[in-house]
Amino acid sequence: MTGEEKTTKRSLLKRTGEFIWNSIGAIFRGEFLIRLRFYRYFLHIVWIFILAIASIWIKLEIDRTMARMEETKEELEDYKIYYAQKTCELVALDRLSTVQDMLEKAGSDLTVPDRPADRIR
Repeated sequence: MTGEEKTTKRSLLKRTGEFIWNSIGAIFRGEFLIRLRFYRYFLHIVWIFILAIASIWIKLEIDRTMARMEETKEELEDYKIYYAQKTCELVALDRLSTVQDMLEKAGSDLTVPDRPADRIR
């Protein structure tokens, strides 16, 4: 390498180092976006930020709703089982012989009707 090539490489490295150092300083001072002339796109950046926040919030709401739906499904299954048990109990109580046995155990004088009920108009 010649002396001229060495000095151009050094100056290139020096300029690159200064650029990186100045860029880091600009980032900490809050001037980096202004140096890149991003102020023209400020409204776009704000709009994208708002959309990102809205997207995250909607996703969290969807997750919360799905969790609530799973809990409700489990509760619904429990109620279906309970309903089936009660229906089975009611079917067992609907038999005429069961009703007569229950009336006799309670000491009631009621019996099965001999004829159907009459309608009074």
